[in-house]
Amino acid sequence: MRSIAVLSTIALSGALLTACGGGGGTSAYCGELKDAKSQFSSLNSSTPDFEKFGDAIKTFHKISGDAPKEVAADWKLLDGALTKLESDLKDAGLTLNDLGTITAGGVPEGMTQEQLTAALPKLQTAFSSLSGSNLEKASKSIETHAKKECNIDLTSN
Repeated sequence: MRSIAVLSTIALSGALLTACGGGGGTSAYCGELKDAKSQFSSLNSSTPDFEKFGDAIKTFHKISGDAPKEVAADWKLLDGALTKLESDLKDAGLTLNDLGTITAGGVPEGMTQEQLTAALPKLQTAFSSLSGSNLEKASKSIETHAKKECNIDLTSN
């Protein structure tokens, strides 16, 4: 169970870091991109702060809505995957904040070990929405665009 949580942490951190962007013109896009990269960098550490995931995803949703036309379709695809993640977690009776507890080997407040074990298949389904070649391609497109238009390397901290 712990390995699933750790892998899901890595998948979510990677998706957020590789896919942060923004719009309203190149200057505004680059500014939002730089701010988002700073916000998301704490999620890509060896000890991510899961309480910040919710805020990071809200920022991601906002920036996705502002994405420039060159990467708008890529943003829409990635944002859809994160929206599905949030929905799947809710269906499993979990929140983004619960991921920290689970990764640390604990059981979220208000849930028993049995309930958590029963929710694991739903948790795996939730994180499967963050994988796939189409999402990887969209992430790479956003990453390339950010480097070219903003001189921002989303793969570095």
